Amino acid sequence: MKNLIFLILIAMNGCGDIVSQSSCGNPYFEHRSLEEIAAMTPEEKMDQMVLEQMFHIPALDDYRDLLHLYIIDDGIKILPKAIEYLNGYDPNTKECKKRNDARLLTAAMYIDGVDTAKFRIRAIENGRVAIKALEQAIERRNASLDPDEYNGRRNLLSVFLNGLKGRTIKDGLIEKTLETRHNVKMSDAELTEFTNFLISLDPAYPSWTKVLGWAEMSQPESDRYYQAYLKFRKTKK
Repeated sequence: MKNLIFLILIAMNGCGDIVSQSSCGNPYFEHRSLEEIAAMTPEEKMDQMVLEQMFHIPALDDYRDLLHLYIIDDGIKILPKAIEYLNGYDPNTKECKKRNDARLLTAAMYIDGVDTAKFRIRAIENGRVAIKALEQAIERRNASLDPDEYNGRRNLLSVFLNGLKGRTIKDGLIEKTLETRHNVKMSDAELTEFTNFLISLDPAYPSWTKVLGWAEMSQPESDRYYQAYLKFRKTKK
């Protein structure tokens, strides 16, 4: 999923061309060592990812992959920085537009990434603030665009927002696993109810499995979701 998003970004960012605007900073900034990344605060890692989005080709950069893992591992600690980026987003800025766009994209990607892999952020106040900030940033961005012109990033940001408000790819994996392993077949409406039940039961339920995308869960992982489903069914009686 991560690499797919990064490949999409290549197409949307002019194939990752090096930025020439002097106002955007140095395109040849030095990568940090593994030890230095591990010692960074969540805010510093997000700032590093912004620089990666601005200056380096997505999906072809091991440093970006490493940063990605550390940022996801930080979980909800990234929310304050993401909110800062989103609230500061101005589609009509006269300063470095590349930085402005990179901050928006980094915030959207990683609140979505944490929501999908670690913790459903709408369960906590700061998470709801982040979702609202993303929604408002998207509204400001869309208002500045030609409504009839195709824009890949507009579509991608909407996908992120819809997942944050509703169901994620992880919820689809849970549905598929329950059907194939436990013969549980849910309607669309029931899956939405079950997703909301999981959030109320344990907002960290996405982290019950380490699987990303559509790979197979382990049996203990799938059993845990099945036990949660049985609890959910009892609430319906």
